[in-house]
Order: sequence, then C-alpha cells, then structure tokens
Amino acid sequence: MLCKLSTENSQDDFLFVFFNGFGSDYKYWDEMLPYFSNCGYVLLSENYFDNPEDYDEKYLRKIFKGKRLVGVGHSLGYHKLCALNQRYDFFNLEKIVSVEGFSRYLGSSEPMRSVRQFYLDLMKNNYTYFPKITLYNFMSMCGAPMMALPSQLNHELLMDDLDLLYSGIEPPKIPHLVLSSFDDWVIPFNIIEDNFGKLDDVKIIYTVGAGHLLGMKFPQYVSREIQKFAMQ
Repeated sequence: MLCKLSTENSQDDFLFVFFNGFGSDYKYWDEMLPYFSNCGYVLLSENYFDNPEDYDEKYLRKIFKGKRLVGVGHSLGYHKLCALNQRYDFFNLEKIVSVEGFSRYLGSSEPMRSVRQFYLDLMKNNYTYFPKITLYNFMSMCGAPMMALPSQLNHELLMDDLDLLYSGIEPPKIPHLVLSSFDDWVIPFNIIEDNFGKLDDVKIIYTVGAGHLLGMKFPQYVSREIQKFAMQ
C-alpha cells in the first residue's frame, strides 16, 4: 500500500483519509486537494503501478493511531477503507464518505447480480490476455482523459482486486455520506440504493454529468459536501 500525507494544517488530530479506486492512483484527488489546503489529510493507494515505495503496517500505525479519521473512498476505495476499519485497531473511522463507492459491486439481488457478473467475468477474461488494453478501455469508459498507462503494471494486484469485486463487505455502523452521479455506468443508481439505501445513518446525494469521475469533474462541489458532512 502506498501512502502520502499532509498534516501541516491539521487541527485536533483530525485527518481526512482518501483512498482511490481500481486501476488509478493519487492523481484522482488532484483537483480536490486544493480545497483541503487547510486540513490534514492522508492519501492511500494500492501499488498498481509498481512504485518503489510501499508502506507496512508499522508505518500506518504511526500515522493513524489516536487520530480522528474521516474516510473518503472513490469506487473500490470505499471498500478498501471498510476493510482497513475492520482489520486494524488503530484505524477507527468516525465517519465515511462514498464517492461513487460500493460495498457489494454485484449487488445483492437477482437478476442484478447475474447481469453485473457477466460483464465482470468478461472484463476479467480480457484483462488476463490484454491487461493494458483492458485497463485503458476501462479508464476511458469511466471518462478519464486519454493518457498513456505507466510502463509497469502490478498484474497480480490488479487481478486480486478484480476478484475482490465478486465479494462484498459489511459497511461500518458509522455516519455515511454517499455521493453519486446518475450517469455513472460503473456504479449505477440501483447499486447505490442496493448498497446504502437501508443503512441507519446515511445521506445519499445524486448529481449528473460526472460519469464515474465525480471527484475529478466536480471537485469543488464534492469537497464542499465532504467538509460540511465532516463538521456536522
């Protein structure tokens, strides 16, 4: 796992913890971070592109132990934050924000699961044989700008996280803010309602026009909603 942090302006041991989604890195948050210049924050990312730094549990414990944490996860990043919250005693989220995230990618009911599993099986099979083309096409369909992928891909980790999409995770029983776009084909409206609609303490806000890149397309709006939620 990769980690970057900025705590110069942190107050009262309060940190925002950002975790990006599948096949992306810290750059997902670039447009939003200027709006968090007065806050302490940590960026977490899986090492999809074989970067040299990779931090262990001891390092993460040093950063997070005793801190007040608000998690912000995009797509699979929400699932990852939930897993960290379950796994580590030093990682205790007070609140969590799903930016087009999910706890069950396939959903929990038929025929929803069958349809989504068909396309997930297809993507996994394509990635097995054509990893760069498949990942490039996925990012393009999300609405990402056309750009070259890094030369080194961590194929094993990418495949592991594709497998992770078949399983679900229990959302933490803490306040939730769920931000989504009606034109998001990756995590559409029915998955958002299926995953989050029955939670006890949840606020779901929809917009339109962002595809699966809400934080990149509408950074000021998303940042404002996150900070307002965190301070409530």
